Amino acid sequence: MEEEGILTRVPSQFESLTHYFFAVDGKMVALFGLKDSLKSDAKENIAKLQELGLSIILLSGDHAKVTHDIAHEVGIVKYEAALLPHEKADYIEKLHQEGHKVVMAGDGINDTLALSRSEIAIAMGSGADVAVDVSDIVLTNDSIQSLYDAFIIAKRTLFIVKENLVFSLLYNLITIPLAMSGCIIPLFAALSMSLSSLVVVGNSMRIKTLFKRS
Repeated sequence: MEEEGILTRVPSQFESLTHYFFAVDGKMVALFGLKDSLKSDAKENIAKLQELGLSIILLSGDHAKVTHDIAHEVGIVKYEAALLPHEKADYIEKLHQEGHKVVMAGDGINDTLALSRSEIAIAMGSGADVAVDVSDIVLTNDSIQSLYDAFIIAKRTLFIVKENLVFSLLYNLITIPLAMSGCIIPLFAALSMSLSSLVVVGNSMRIKTLFKRS
């Protein structure tokens, strides 16, 4: 609009909004200012994600004022505004070059390229099909709580996997020498092997139980 000489400046009452301009024959006929409403649980769950030790960065295609207001409202310190799709992807690459591992959550076509460049891509429930296709995880809804839950499940799963590995290592360190020395009978060895498998499976089922308690 500025390049065509139709608009010289945005009215002050629209500065904190996303702008939509309509012109006919070189004359402005309509100007809309829209603002996304934050999800009710956004601020709380962003804080919980930060408590997990995650560094949250907001990458937005909106202009600086809108992006600043949203970031400030939810408690995000670092943000980038007015980014085109390839610029979001370039920012991800910059983080990689700095040695960071990136988990990207997005839902739009504009996020697709950045999602594909991330170590882990998470598509929100109502995301565009192309965003879903390139993502590693698809949440069933758009709640930020679901994003937090995904991190909790991943952390607990990894912890339990490590527990199972430690148990299996200790079991083999103890029982294999006993079996080789003839201190235990073959029947007992077979039963103990089955028991160890049951312990590992039972411990793995704690993932679901622990999540229900949280």
